[in-house]
Amino acid sequence: MSASPPHTIATGTPTSSPSESALGTAERPEAAVPVSSPLHWTPVPGSTKDVVTVGDGWTLTVPADGAEARLRGRTTRTFPAGAHSSITDASLDADHALVVSEDRLAQDPDRAVLVDLSSGRTTVLDAHSDPPTVVGGTWALGPRTLVHATSGSGHRYCLATVDLADGSGTTGWCAQPRHGFSRAAITADGTTLMTFDDHHPSCRTLSSVQGSDLTPFPGVTDCKGWDSALLDGTSIWSVVPKDRRIEAARFYAHTDAGWFDLGPGTSGSLVTCAGSAFFTRDPSSRSDPARLMRWAPGTHSLTIAYQSKGTGNAFLSPARCGGTHLTVTAYSQAGDEQVTTRLG
Repeated sequence: MSASPPHTIATGTPTSSPSESALGTAERPEAAVPVSSPLHWTPVPGSTKDVVTVGDGWTLTVPADGAEARLRGRTTRTFPAGAHSSITDASLDADHALVVSEDRLAQDPDRAVLVDLSSGRTTVLDAHSDPPTVVGGTWALGPRTLVHATSGSGHRYCLATVDLADGSGTTGWCAQPRHGFSRAAITADGTTLMTFDDHHPSCRTLSSVQGSDLTPFPGVTDCKGWDSALLDGTSIWSVVPKDRRIEAARFYAHTDAGWFDLGPGTSGSLVTCAGSAFFTRDPSSRSDPARLMRWAPGTHSLTIAYQSKGTGNAFLSPARCGGTHLTVTAYSQAGDEQVTTRLG
């Protein structure tokens, strides 16, 4: 993005209609001024050290030690991580749960269990799957597919896509040798990821991927991308301006209405849920709380959906989407809390 200061607009209401001219440019986006609009949050029972994702009639819990994951709803099931392994990914939506176990010794490929919530049927993804899993790498669960890292010819790192309806898997786009990718995200609009090369520092590019085709996001600062998602015809992303402060990002959005600067946030915190995008923002002063920001593509509005009880030394975990619910954990000197809300 350009260093020029952006224009400023309030975004509590729609900013334009299709008949109006587009707002901002990639080099000079409109700055979205957030409006306070807290959601109705309720406490999640149990320890705040547990990572809980709440869904519609289901909860998926990973205790602090990562030794297992517990799925509770119409039935209760426990998924152990296995010898010298930990649960590193646990995703839940309206139809499926996904639990990923990673070998701490980096000897064995990941093992994942996919659960069909309506039937209870489970599918195991591991080194014997087609395509096989690898040690570590990105995982993402979407409405129709899931993706994970796999290996390709010439020792290349590739993206595998699994169809949730029939369980078939395919190998699509592959990185160049000694290059890689991470931070995959899936919505109904498509799959995105962050690619990186073998330079020092590495050059990071945000792209959408379909099959073996990779399309870079327009308007993203060269080599600085981090988060990415497609939602309701909108692209949302973050950049990390200074590599020595990798947690400090700035978020942007591009819609038919124009280009928007969503302001500062925490890298790695972007999540889409029930038609909105959410990211966290750390306190900017001792009197500031940590905040969960909500970007609604349909109204081009940026709102404060939640803020921590404590100020200053406070932070939020990345929010966790359970299909119709959103859950977040807040840590501060005023007390930790884990809360959830129903969206829509």
